[in-house]
Amino acid sequence: MHSIRIKITAATLAAVLITVFALGGIGLYTVSEESDRTSAEKMHLISENERKSLDAYLTELRRSVDMASKIAEDSLEELDTAVIDKAQDSPGEFDSFMKEHCKTVQKAFGSFADTADGVETYYYCVNSDLGSSEHGFFYSMVGSDDYEEQEPLDSSELDPDDTDHTRWYYSPVESGQAVWVGPYTAHFLDEVWTVSYVLPIYKDDYLIGVMGMDILFDTMVSQIKDVKVYDTGHITLLSSDGLVLYHPSMPIGSKPDIASESLSRELFSEDSSGDRLIRYETHDSQRQMAFSTLSNGMKLAVSAPVSEITAHWHQLTRIILLISAGLLVLFALLIMLSMGLITKPLLRLSAAAQRLADGDYDVELSYEGNDEVGVLTRSFRQMRDQLQLHIEDLNTRAYSDALTGVKNKGAFDVYIEKLNEAIRDKDAEPPEFAIAMFDCNNLKNINDKHGHDCGDIYLQTACQTLCGVFCHSPVFRVGGDEFVVLLQRDDYRNRTQLFADYKRRVSEINASAGNPWEKVNLSMGAADYIPGRDKSADQVLHRADVCMYEDKSLYKSSIYHNNH
Repeated sequence: MHSIRIKITAATLAAVLITVFALGGIGLYTVSEESDRTSAEKMHLISENERKSLDAYLTELRRSVDMASKIAEDSLEELDTAVIDKAQDSPGEFDSFMKEHCKTVQKAFGSFADTADGVETYYYCVNSDLGSSEHGFFYSMVGSDDYEEQEPLDSSELDPDDTDHTRWYYSPVESGQAVWVGPYTAHFLDEVWTVSYVLPIYKDDYLIGVMGMDILFDTMVSQIKDVKVYDTGHITLLSSDGLVLYHPSMPIGSKPDIASESLSRELFSEDSSGDRLIRYETHDSQRQMAFSTLSNGMKLAVSAPVSEITAHWHQLTRIILLISAGLLVLFALLIMLSMGLITKPLLRLSAAAQRLADGDYDVELSYEGNDEVGVLTRSFRQMRDQLQLHIEDLNTRAYSDALTGVKNKGAFDVYIEKLNEAIRDKDAEPPEFAIAMFDCNNLKNINDKHGHDCGDIYLQTACQTLCGVFCHSPVFRVGGDEFVVLLQRDDYRNRTQLFADYKRRVSEINASAGNPWEKVNLSMGAADYIPGRDKSADQVLHRADVCMYEDKSLYKSSIYHNNH
């Protein structure tokens, strides 16, 4: 005859086993689903980030050509079509106009090209069928540090059947609109693989010529070839019709490894894979991918083996199973030894106490019995609430300045360390930020002459002014009379305007202030983070500090000259 203790122990162990297996199964399923979702989001994010990086070059190139074409079309407004009609028999007037026209276009086009990153050539190829001896212009910086004038491209020498080399001219002519061409081997660049944005220039129904810019395909490849996708994953560039343009191990023009029967053609007709989980079979292995579409129609596909993506989840599963097995054995032993002594409410209270010890102050303490466990539960509940309030108060005090209410030196040190971590992360884009330092002038004089209460008002007025101007940036009080503003994102990009707004605001306050402690008198210094030069945010802070003290020295010098 089994004792009640053994029966309760057996029933408890059975319930525990059922619960563990049920929760374990649900947990593993949930972890698996979350792992799949996270991996899909990660690969989509990689795809989108690289697309944006490549599109930055393409967009700048397209914008430059479009602006130059507007200037060319405006210049052609002065040309009478009658001059074009008689150019074959009497080219003099047309030649004269085209020479001036090309000079005007080249001057504007050159200025646009100078500001466009990655652009290697720009050109204007005049239609030789019109009868003009003017062929346009051609500038290239391939093999050079600056654009150098080359022999103009003569359209009469272009073979329309040589599609591998002359698509840059005939594609926009045939379509009658701007087109992306490439990559192709440019005969005018010693057969270098090139991507071009070209458009035709018309005067009424007359084709005047073709205008365009080129970017070397290697420039695009260099942006993506070293991108890390898990351990052995890679990025592939595909043409709009699905052929390889770049692959770490496959030649241009070949059929990509993502051309699997498990992937439909309709899938790649979309602009992006989004956060969908896309997996396919190839070479006897399973892979996962995400893709985006560049502005020139190319497809950017990110691919990695599923085994690498799920390796962390599989390892986590093994750890969970081992821990679960160990906990089950331990729990069985504890039940056998203490079933007669420990009640169910006390077990719940013990678990809650452990969570409180781990810092989880959202733990529920719901037992309301009138026994000793109930008293203990209410005591724990009161202790939890008091600790939670105390910790929240400590956090507020630890990182806030009592006088001004802004962040203090401790909070500033935390921000600086986060910036240093971002600077040290070589795989991420370098951070963009600037640091501005401010030092209150005459604080000691105000304290000495008018009292520390006025000095406090003086500090608070200065702080409120900084917070009002730099309302999207964190403001720190790092010393008795020193403040620091950390400029990031929009405030960093608009920092010049913000500094001007600050000076204007200071002038307005000082114009209406009746007492010295109501004025704002700050020395200021600012410095930008320079990638490659600055090894840490502390170097930026040091430069800002130097600039601030230079400003303070100028202020003291002006006070001295005014008094003497």
